[in-house]
Amino acid sequence: MASAISSRRALLDGATRSRVADAKRLLVVCGVAVFGAAFVATKASHPSHAKHGLTRLDAPSGFVRQLQDDSLRGGVVAAPQAPPQAETAVS
Repeated sequence: MASAISSRRALLDGATRSRVADAKRLLVVCGVAVFGAAFVATKASHPSHAKHGLTRLDAPSGFVRQLQDDSLRGGVVAAPQAPPQAETAVS
């Protein structure tokens, strides 16, 4: 027993069938191309993917010179003093 779709398909001539098949192929090829382009774009722009070698982060040379300067060792800039210890009154 033939279904409704197969009976309609039988009404189409050969040229129409080939155009339909070509349109289906074109649709599949375009879908694969779009998927491939999206895949490549995703791989290229993923934020956690390291695209280059790691580089060491050094402090700026001016900052290092300031820390090594003798004025810091001479007490010009010193650590804050601790607050005095709490004492109870003498009774």
